Amino acid sequence: MAGAASAALLPMVARAQPTNPDVVVIGAGAAGIAAAHRLIAGGKTVVVIEAADRIGGRAYTEADSFGVPFDQGCSWLQGPRSGVPQVGLARELGFTLIDHNGADEVLYVGDRPANSAELSAYHRAYEQIEARVYGIGDVSAASRLPADLPFSAEAQSWIGPMDFGVDFADLSTGDMNSYGSYAYNYLVKEGLGTLVVAHGQGLPIRTGVAATAIDWSGEGVRVDTTDGTISAAVCIVTVSTGVLASGAIKFTPALPVEKAEAIADVPMGLLAKIALKFDGERFGLRENDFLTYAVPNDVPAEACYFLTWPAGIDVAVGFVGGQFGWDLSRADEAEAVDFALGEFANMMGSGARTHFVKGIMTDWAINPLTLGAYAAAKPGHFASRKTLAEPLGDRVFFAGEAVAGRYKALLSGAHLSGDFIAGEVVDVLGGPGLCGSCEARADQRERMLEAQEDE
Repeated sequence: MAGAASAALLPMVARAQPTNPDVVVIGAGAAGIAAAHRLIAGGKTVVVIEAADRIGGRAYTEADSFGVPFDQGCSWLQGPRSGVPQVGLARELGFTLIDHNGADEVLYVGDRPANSAELSAYHRAYEQIEARVYGIGDVSAASRLPADLPFSAEAQSWIGPMDFGVDFADLSTGDMNSYGSYAYNYLVKEGLGTLVVAHGQGLPIRTGVAATAIDWSGEGVRVDTTDGTISAAVCIVTVSTGVLASGAIKFTPALPVEKAEAIADVPMGLLAKIALKFDGERFGLRENDFLTYAVPNDVPAEACYFLTWPAGIDVAVGFVGGQFGWDLSRADEAEAVDFALGEFANMMGSGARTHFVKGIMTDWAINPLTLGAYAAAKPGHFASRKTLAEPLGDRVFFAGEAVAGRYKALLSGAHLSGDFIAGEVVDVLGGPGLCGSCEARADQRERMLEAQEDE
């Protein structure tokens, strides 16, 4: 794995950074990196600013916690067959891709594996819920649920908080029904964040520089940062809707009412990880499988479901999301770890605690550069994603997972969005962009948002 290791560990080697570029990109996550590549290919000068002291955004791999690569952020490389270079890049650099399409799921009832009748009831709950929420317009998923369905809370926990980052009451069926199919579904042994960093190598990125204000009142833009002001013709904003809603970046003129309302209509959901390292004991659980357990039928459930030993590491990665995830994120980390360990030990026996080494919880809920995990439209407001994607006067453009069409909430979607929007910007500035007229570009943007299909 020499190629991937070197890509991850070498310091960033950046291009020369112009003082007044054609385009300033705010955020060096997957969307910002993709945008920078497209802009440079289109002959435009660009500077990417990133408030964190690293690149990758919500794709973040670190080895300090457990001594092996661990993805604190997004873990799955999923998406359409075309337009996303990470799979080819991973293979080129010698990364280890683990096909996760065949992952199994283990269901526990108390301290024992579920019997066949319980497994059948669990699968029926999934089937009945999905039959009622898919193919429906834009309403709360909770409003479509059958009453008194056994194992409904377990299925809701996976579909809602742990997939979409929100509880069923806050889950838009419009969001659910708009997702595209996957051509691939990989875990990355060396870390998905490591792969994103590799894709950003050589780009003109300034880390530790936060945008504080965007003035789009003139012909171009002026972006005030914590390290001076950058003047450019165009700005591409890739920060989360949580950051936009926080007011951390001031806009002059102020954002139009419909844009501000769209930001409020597509707030951040939360999926947090509580990772538990053990001493090598596997408790009979296989690598790369999911571990679920029965909970009281009250919803939203206070559940922490697991991915066991991903990529062979001795870590059970617990997931908590929705309101319960927010609540645990506001608690002390030790309290959250103790909860997850308790749930694990309830299944595996109290002896599991003797094999426990340490645990951590991710901080996406309180991190001021994210303020959540990924965006989730409120029920009845799925259409606000389109408004969120509209540029301001062909000077300020918006990209990222929140406006990624059928691949929202995914790293591949963020990349596709950044690449697409940068192509629009090249077109606006004059160059080999996407299409010639504002009307044509708006039509193409709408097709990207509504109907991205896998080839």
